[in-house]
Amino acid sequence: MKKLSFKVPYVVWLLVFWLLFFALYRLAFIIYHHTKIPNDFHSETGLSFFYALRLDLSAACAAAFIPYLLWSVQQFYKRRSIHLANKVYNLVCISLVSVLSLANLKIYGEWGTLLSARAFNYLLYPQEVLTFISFWSLLLLLAVCAVFIYLAVKLYRSFVTGFSYPVENRRLKIAQVAILPFLLVVGYRGGLQLTPINESSAYYSSLQINNHIATNNMWYLVHSIVEANDKKNPYVFMDKEKAKDIRNMLFAGSSGTKQPFLNTTKPNIVLIILESWTADIIKALDGEQNVTPYFDELRKDGLLFTQMYGSGFRTEQGLVSILSGFPAQPNNTIIATPSKAERLPSLNTELGKLGYQSSFYYGGDIEFANMKSYLLNSHIGKIIDKNNFDKSEQNSKWGAHDEFVLKKQLNGLKDEKQPFFSIVLTLSTHEPFEVPMQTPFRGGEEQERFKKAAYYTDYCLQNYFKEARQQPWYNNTLFILVADHGHHLPKGRNMDLPESRRITALFTGGALVEQVRGSTMDKIVNQNDLPATLLSALEQPHSQFGWSRDMFNAGSKEFAYYSNENVFGWIAPQQNLVYSFGSKNVDIQAKTQSIVNDTVLTQGQAYLQCLYDEYLNY
Repeated sequence: MKKLSFKVPYVVWLLVFWLLFFALYRLAFIIYHHTKIPNDFHSETGLSFFYALRLDLSAACAAAFIPYLLWSVQQFYKRRSIHLANKVYNLVCISLVSVLSLANLKIYGEWGTLLSARAFNYLLYPQEVLTFISFWSLLLLLAVCAVFIYLAVKLYRSFVTGFSYPVENRRLKIAQVAILPFLLVVGYRGGLQLTPINESSAYYSSLQINNHIATNNMWYLVHSIVEANDKKNPYVFMDKEKAKDIRNMLFAGSSGTKQPFLNTTKPNIVLIILESWTADIIKALDGEQNVTPYFDELRKDGLLFTQMYGSGFRTEQGLVSILSGFPAQPNNTIIATPSKAERLPSLNTELGKLGYQSSFYYGGDIEFANMKSYLLNSHIGKIIDKNNFDKSEQNSKWGAHDEFVLKKQLNGLKDEKQPFFSIVLTLSTHEPFEVPMQTPFRGGEEQERFKKAAYYTDYCLQNYFKEARQQPWYNNTLFILVADHGHHLPKGRNMDLPESRRITALFTGGALVEQVRGSTMDKIVNQNDLPATLLSALEQPHSQFGWSRDMFNAGSKEFAYYSNENVFGWIAPQQNLVYSFGSKNVDIQAKTQSIVNDTVLTQGQAYLQCLYDEYLNY
C-alpha cells in the first residue's frame, strides 16, 4: 500500500499568517499607546494576545474564505489566471487591512474608540479630515504604512506556500476541500455555540484599553458597519413598556417651582458653541490654571453650570443635542442620515414662530458631516462659513480663526432685526490646534498645543464681549456659551469616563437677572436640556423636545447621559455608572452609595433603549 504523505494545506498557512499579522499589529498598538497604560497593568496587557485569539481567528477565517474557493478550484483545474487572482486578492487585502489598522492607531488617540463605521462618514470631506493631523505627522504615518505593508507582503510571500500545488492523493484532496469550509465557518462563528462570537470574547480587563487591544480592530470595524445598517435596536435591556415607563418617569416633574433667570420674555439669544471646551480648562470647574483667564472673569457676571455633560464626542452630535435636544447615539450620528435629521424638532424653528431672525457663523466648511442640510432643515436664515472669509483670514488648516468669525458675527448683528437668534461655532480648539498668536504655552506637546488654542479662543472672547457691550442690543441679549463636547486633553482623560464629558456652560449678558449673576447651577444636566430650558423661560411649550428638561424647574430629575461605541455613562446624585457594551460590566464611581444601585443602572439602560428606539423610528 502506498503511504500517504500529508502536507499542511495552503489555507492553514494563510490562517497562521493572518494570526501573526494581527499579533504584530497588536504589539505596534501597545507600543504606540503605551503612555495610556498604567505601569501596574503592563503584565495584564500582555494577556491581550491570548484573549484576542478567538476574534483574530474569526477575522482570519473571513479573510481566507475567497482564497479557499480559488484554492479549491486550483486543486482540480490548475490555471495561472487563478493563481494570479489569488495573489492579487491577498495583496490588496493585506494592503487595505494595513492602512485601516494604522488609521486605527491615530483615531484611537483622538477619539478613544476603535475605528468604526462612524469614521467613514467623514471620508466625504477629505480636506477637513486632513486637518486632524499635521503634514509631518501625515508623512510619517504614510511612511510607516508603506513599511508595514512591505513587511507584511514579504512575510506573506515567504511564509504562505502551496497554493498552486495540488494534493496528490485524490481522496485526501476531496476531504480537504470538503472539510475546510466547515472549519472556516466554525472559526468565523467562534465555535459551535448557539450564538456567534462577538467583542465580549476579547474583554477580560478592568482597564478598558486592554480590552480594546484584545479586540480585533478589523472585526470590530466590519461589525460596526453591519450594525450601522441594522434596523434593530442593539441596546435592549428590558421589556419595551417597562423601559418607556422608566423613561417617562425620568422626564416627569414639570409642576415644580421655576427659578427665573431672564428679565424679559423676548430677549435676543446669542449661542456661542465652543469647540472642545472641556471643564478641564476652566479654573472655576477645578480645571487647569490660567488657560482661560478671561472666562474666569466673565463667569463672575454670569451663571456657571458646574455639572453639565455632553452626550456625544463629536461636533455634529453636540450641534443636534444643543439645537434639537436629541442626545447622541453610541454607534450612529443622526445628522449623517438627512431623512432622519430633517424630522427632528428645532429650537430655531420654535423661535422663528415668535418672530426671531436667525443666523449661523462658522469658519470651517459648513457641508462637513451634513451640518448644512441639518441647519437648512432647521430653517436657519443666514449661514456663514469659510467661503465668506478672505484668504488672509484663513490661516488655519481647518478654516478661519475664531477672532475673524466672532468679528463677522458682531458686524452682522449690527444690521440684524431684533429679536434675533445667532449661533457661532468656534473651531480654533480643534486639531491641529494652530493659532496666530503667542501664548504662555509654548511647548510642542499635544497637551500644551491644546491649552494654547483654548487660551487664544479665550482671548478672542475677551475682544468679542468688549465690543458687544457697546452695542445697543446688548442689554436685551442672553449669551449662552456651551461646549459641543468634552475632550481627553489637556489631562489625558479616558473618553469612556464621566470626567471627560463634563463641559463648559455659562449664561451671561444684559438679559440675565441680577439675582443669578456670579452664581452657579450645580444640578446634574445635559446640554440637550437647553431647548426646553430656553422655551420655558420664554413661556413657550416645549413638549416636542422629549429628551430635554427645564433645568430651572425644581421638579425636574437630576441625571446626565453620554455614550460612545464602547460604553454608555449615567451620572446621578448617588453615583456615576459606566456600562461596557463589550463586557456587560458596570464600573461605579461612588458618591453617596458604594455598590451598584440597580435603580440607577436601570434608569440609564431604559434611557438608552428608548432613545435608540426613537432614533430608529425617525
